[in-house]
Amino acid sequence: MVFKPLPCKTRWEGLILCAWVALIDLLLLFWAFRRPTDRIRFFLLLLIVASLPLLLHLLYRTWSLFTLEYWVDRNAITIRWANVRQIVPLHTVKRIVHGDAHDVTKPGWLHWPGPHLRPARTQQLLDLHLLATRPLKDCLLLDTGAAVFAIAPAAEAEFLAIVQERFQMGPAVYLKLKQEHASLLPIFFAESQTGLVLLCIGFIGVLALFGLLMVRFPGLPDQLPFRHSSAGLPELVRNKSALFLLPGIGLLAWLANGVWGMWMAHRKQLIGAYMLWGGAIIVQICSLLALKSLLP
Repeated sequence: MVFKPLPCKTRWEGLILCAWVALIDLLLLFWAFRRPTDRIRFFLLLLIVASLPLLLHLLYRTWSLFTLEYWVDRNAITIRWANVRQIVPLHTVKRIVHGDAHDVTKPGWLHWPGPHLRPARTQQLLDLHLLATRPLKDCLLLDTGAAVFAIAPAAEAEFLAIVQERFQMGPAVYLKLKQEHASLLPIFFAESQTGLVLLCIGFIGVLALFGLLMVRFPGLPDQLPFRHSSAGLPELVRNKSALFLLPGIGLLAWLANGVWGMWMAHRKQLIGAYMLWGGAIIVQICSLLALKSLLP
């Protein structure tokens, strides 16, 4: 059976804040594209990029609160939120008691929204997992001996009755106490974090290419020589906006090699994936050198 948690207002607050951050980003994007190409435009775009991790964090925490629920079968109590499954086998539960006003470690800013959905500890409970929408005093504590899980089902009496009934039936399969994650990052970067580091370096390279050009762009002449003859005379002259071809190449290499590399990593061809991700960085270095050579 599936049991919903007690309702909480922080999930709606999180949803509202996500909407505000997204709206501010859209306004900044509109402002950036209304401006001429200069350092302020680059700063606005950089601000939008920097806000994306915050927006993703808020979306994930809000998603966790909206999807939190408790599954009960004859084998285990499964607490599910977002992409996580915490499996608590029924045969490992030594007791179920009501929580009290323990002095729980305070949540950090990364635990909002959903301050009661996080690891915690008290003086009495050193390995405590808050998986609820309410404070500890309003929770049920699943004590396995190795860890304690605090949950807050809305239909508490029915939940306890179902757990007792399933426990008396006995498990059909003996499960292990574990936590499962359904995430793309472990699929692509499970064996090594080197790939993630290479992708981050490549993204910084993309920002450096666009930043250098956009900062210097207002002071450049409208027409620039792109190729010179052996005598040092300009052979090819183009508008300065053609310089954006070089950052564009760096961005395209990062995107194409990044996706192709993740596909190869998924197929356990890590050497090929590293070569693709590292190749994107080399392309960006070459683009940066070419760009600096063209800038007066």
